[in-house]
Amino acid sequence: MTVTTTRWSYHDTAASYALAMLIFLTSIGFSSFSQADEMLHWRTLWVRSMPPGATVSAAYGELMNHGDKTVTVASVSSDVSDSAEMHEVIAEGDQRRMAQLTSIDIAPHQTLVFEPGGRHIMLLDVAAPLAEGGKVEVCAVSVAGTRACSLGQIERQAPVTSDPHSTHH
Repeated sequence: MTVTTTRWSYHDTAASYALAMLIFLTSIGFSSFSQADEMLHWRTLWVRSMPPGATVSAAYGELMNHGDKTVTVASVSSDVSDSAEMHEVIAEGDQRRMAQLTSIDIAPHQTLVFEPGGRHIMLLDVAAPLAEGGKVEVCAVSVAGTRACSLGQIERQAPVTSDPHSTHH
């Protein structure tokens, strides 16, 4: 009886490991690792109530980037509207106008603020009026495909926060 042994060198083991990792990364998609670095989360999200017959509302809140890399928000969506857009109010002399934003960067450990009279989210083609006391889901979607979704309370005016740390990240 002959016994044949195979001797593995470090290089053979390293090559096998590298091949296994390549197969693993291909099977889960390379973008999964970049998405894991994106740690977005909503705070103080709220949506303005609407009178009957209106088809447009707005959402406001703070979108926080807890990650160590800049995250680019490419779009927003909501469960109550066919279309949602990020807008900014621009002052030109005595006039103010809204401009649609196609993307917004959030630096690491920073907060992107959506507020009345400034940067905000427009909810367009809302099918039914949004009544006070209800909730609306709003999602921010990054370029890498990460979705940060939260339920926002429907309010007539901005909720009053009593948290003394509400402006800190």
